[in-house]
Amino acid sequence: MRPKLSIREEVEQLFEKKFQYQKPTNGASWLLPLEEPLFSEFYQFESLQNLKDQLNSVKSKLNNYGVQEWSTHTNRRDPSGEISWRLKNETKAEFVTVAWCKIFECLHRYPLITQPVLNSLHLCEAPGAFIAALNHYLHSAHKPNEIKWNWRSTTLNPYYEGNALNEMITDDRFIFHTLDNWLFHKDLTGNLLSMDNIDHMTHRCAEVFQDGVQLVTADGSIDCSAQPDCQEEIVARLFFAEIVSALKILSPGGNFVIKMFTLFEACSVSVMYMLNCVFQRVHIYKPATSKRGNSEVYVICMDYRKDTPGLPRLLEALQAKLAQPNDAMVMPLFGKSQIPKDFQLQHEIGCRLYLKLQVDAIESSIYAYESKDRYYLRHLHHLRGVVSAMYYNRYKVRPLADELCIVRQQDINKSLGFTVPVYGGSYTEREHLRQGDILKQIYCLRREFNQLEKCPTATRSYTHVKDPQLQLKLELSRGAPVRELQSSLFASEPVLLLRLRILDTFELDPLWQTAPKCLFLDSSDSKTISLNYAPSTDDSTFHKVQQRFFVKLVESLLELRPHRIVFHNFLFLTHYAASVLLFLAELIYQHTEFDSSLPEQTITLSVLQDDKEMVEQLQQLRQVLSSDDEKEGAVHSVLSLKQLQKNQFSNALILYNNSVLVACYRRMLGEDSFPTRMSIDQAETEAVNDIKETETVEGIVC
Repeated sequence: MRPKLSIREEVEQLFEKKFQYQKPTNGASWLLPLEEPLFSEFYQFESLQNLKDQLNSVKSKLNNYGVQEWSTHTNRRDPSGEISWRLKNETKAEFVTVAWCKIFECLHRYPLITQPVLNSLHLCEAPGAFIAALNHYLHSAHKPNEIKWNWRSTTLNPYYEGNALNEMITDDRFIFHTLDNWLFHKDLTGNLLSMDNIDHMTHRCAEVFQDGVQLVTADGSIDCSAQPDCQEEIVARLFFAEIVSALKILSPGGNFVIKMFTLFEACSVSVMYMLNCVFQRVHIYKPATSKRGNSEVYVICMDYRKDTPGLPRLLEALQAKLAQPNDAMVMPLFGKSQIPKDFQLQHEIGCRLYLKLQVDAIESSIYAYESKDRYYLRHLHHLRGVVSAMYYNRYKVRPLADELCIVRQQDINKSLGFTVPVYGGSYTEREHLRQGDILKQIYCLRREFNQLEKCPTATRSYTHVKDPQLQLKLELSRGAPVRELQSSLFASEPVLLLRLRILDTFELDPLWQTAPKCLFLDSSDSKTISLNYAPSTDDSTFHKVQQRFFVKLVESLLELRPHRIVFHNFLFLTHYAASVLLFLAELIYQHTEFDSSLPEQTITLSVLQDDKEMVEQLQQLRQVLSSDDEKEGAVHSVLSLKQLQKNQFSNALILYNNSVLVACYRRMLGEDSFPTRMSIDQAETEAVNDIKETETVEGIVC
């Protein structure tokens, strides 16, 4: 199929996907309702619901395409795909991602920053690309000695193990080197959905930014792949939290950029009307570097009118709503009659514009996938070059000197670790397997485990060498207790993801199936005591389990003074556990060995430093481990985070934990682990045949 548009027309369309709300000029104005109750009426706009149905109908055509195949196909067809490559490899820009490219466009297309003196706050910011792009933009537009920029940021804390792995970005290469600028709130979670955290962040920003905050960005999202047709409802609560945070913190005259998606629901219409009432100008913009087939848009809000009548009342109602944790936030903020007809009409025009662009992109991608159009591939090669040149020329992209980057390039460019090409399947396949019997689910788990075993294995042994430069001392961090261990930076992400899938399928946690134990040995290797590490009926949270164990460990150390401690199949996945281990390795014992060989993986601490200082250190450790406080929070770590990450100790711990977990998975998913009436080969055959024969189920792929 030959492209319907010329190169020039296609490029122009790509860079001009924007819409602006036009406020009345006839003396009327859009005002916040002052008296009627808020969140009091549920309704929908029929015309917008029809648009939603149209979009879902087109998206449902993707149900039978494999996720990875389709993603590869659309990435290959992305006309802006060359831009990020050039920024990384030619311009050597700092920490380039697609998010970097998108915010860089927004900064150039709209006067969000008018002077080099700036305070900015970045919500849901991980891994930090918006900040790196803003730094590049400031130094492109102003001289270094003119720039006076202070920033703070918040995101789900990758160092807090109670945050779900599939709900946050764990890439901390930028975060680790800029930790002082990140607000993880009093509970250490970084969770913006908590009203207490929003209040805490507001207070901290008032302390840090005495001149106010001139720019707030919000790039949050929530995985909706399980319910893609309910995307707006799923993300509504997060958007409300971002908007409340911005309206509380932003200074008068400030600007706000928030990523949103489709705007068909009545709750989205009321939110957009509210933003138009409290900002002088509101635009909707889809950057050229945003993938054409997705729903994301950036809402650009300019010139905040903080003294808008009715705003304090509205913020109070929003905060009360957010304080109800189980509220889905689908109730519209305003009644239907409170939203002016001319606003409704404009909003529908904007929705139709972005609907058409997205539908055209999806239909075009489907045609190209099915037809293998060779002409378009030649056309695309030329188009990519033109789009890249347009981006560079329009936004005057130029290199940034190394000394002006926020983080050293060698630190940013470090590898994130291995990745695993796990099976994704199509939406139809995933839904069928999710609803299938246990044999089919075991088959899928084994298929993922087989991919995991293809990855490089850990080194079999490692000897921890004490660092004479390391001034180790107790440095407590506190926060909310970890109720369930859902993530860790002390194991590789693919390994942890398989643990979560096994837990969901069997309701057996590999964390405890390793049968972890701790042995105390005297100088003749005779066992003096064995400590088991497992939850009891009295433990209400994971934090209580580890606290009980490590307090008992330190008390036993003080009493028995063993020559050696051997941890068998023992997982050190939290900063709490890792900090205690490093404390013992550096201050209490002289030698530490990691052994990842089968059948049991061990960590051995030997040759006790038996002196008065050692006893004092252990007594202090026992005291702090037992010192959870309702007001101050639970102990999260007893050492500085900087001493626990990005070093040889943490690298060895990651490899060791990987080895323990993979060995556990092998036992749990082995042929003899589950008595069945048919072999796993039969289950595999049935699963594959059922998938092939299944007709398309109701559902939409994001």
